[in-house]
Parts: sequence; structure tokens; C-alpha cells
Amino acid sequence: MSEEHSYVGIGIYNVKRTHNFGALIRTARVFGANFVFSVGHRNPAEASSIRAERSVPLFHFDTLEGFVVSIPVNARLVCVELAPGALDIRTYAHPEQAVYLLGPEDSGLPASIMRNRDTVILPGAYPLNVAMAATVVLYDRLLKVGVR
Repeated sequence: MSEEHSYVGIGIYNVKRTHNFGALIRTARVFGANFVFSVGHRNPAEASSIRAERSVPLFHFDTLEGFVVSIPVNARLVCVELAPGALDIRTYAHPEQAVYLLGPEDSGLPASIMRNRDTVILPGAYPLNVAMAATVVLYDRLLKVGVR
């Protein structure tokens, strides 16, 4: 996989707490994500404790439909969710151009968005905080793809 042709975006659907979105922004900057986004109407103030949002492009979409039509045509949407039939991230081959969408901790992603898309699940006996799950996804991608 060519580092010069790879890019990654990561975001949360219906994020509930400001600190989770802020942590996601900070993690995205550390792991070299090209952009961060939120989807839904529960969007809190978009800020991180170190103002990482000043150096990472942020997008907000009111609806999943608006988000889906805005994904670059050459990118693959990858859902990250506790879902039956989800692929184990430990064996998942990340796409070169990827947009990762995480569900909120209290309700998850709608089944309609996961249909006909890669959906990955993280290992562990218990679910992770959504911001920590994003960290695991980006770290796993870095290890496998080598893009930062």
C-alpha cells in the first residue's frame, strides 16, 4: 500500500459527550488522520483540550444520508460497531482510503448504515469508550498500513 495514496477520516455518529469528541480530535491528530467528523443532532461543542481542531479539518453532517453522499467516491466506509457478523479488527485489512464511522456508546449505529459495508469489531469482553475505540482503530491501521 502506498503511503502517498492513503488517507483516513474518522468520526462518530450521534456523539453524546463533548470530551469524547475532543479526545477523538486529539487522537486523530496524533495518528495522522486527514479529517474528523460528527454526524447527527447530538453534536456537542467540537474542541479538544489541546486545540487539535485547529490543525485537523472538522466536518459536521446533520444526517447519515448527508454524510454518506459526502464520502469521497474513492474511499471505503468502514463501520466500527458491536454487531453480529462484524469482522475482527485483528485480522482486518484496512482499505487504502478509508472513512471510519463509530457508533455512540448508548445506542450504536443503525443497521441500515452497516448493510453492505465492512463492519469491524474490537476485541475484548466489554465495549470500549467510543474515543478509546477510535484510538484502537487508528493504531491498528498505523501498524498494518504504516501511514501516519
